[in-house]
Amino acid sequence: MNKRKVDELIPQAYVVLKSVKIASSDDKVDKKWRGQISSFGASVATGSLLSAIAFFNAQGGSDLDRKLLIDAIGKLIESKPENLFKYVCTCINNHNERKVKEEVINAAIALKLAMNLYDLRKGD
Repeated sequence: MNKRKVDELIPQAYVVLKSVKIASSDDKVDKKWRGQISSFGASVATGSLLSAIAFFNAQGGSDLDRKLLIDAIGKLIESKPENLFKYVCTCINNHNERKVKEEVINAAIALKLAMNLYDLRKGD
């Protein structure tokens, strides 16, 4: 994690949360999103970056559209990849796994911190 980079990303993350519809038009975020982004970080830490992205691309048993988190992370990465999974695969194949993992983790942390700037509400 790069603290300076996370700080730079927080204002962008605030905007991205609304653009991907994690934050509502009335500036509220369902508390469940904080749990989802925490789970994503834990998945990366205990598993692998690729497996975490693949897992969160699927709806699974969640009542939230977890793919929105993957979309938000992609929008925060400097190169703004169209498909985060393919971007990460390309970086790994080019021996840039450490760099891309740090990019994704920085973006995920910025998103979690930016969620604190919205009113958190209990899910419906």
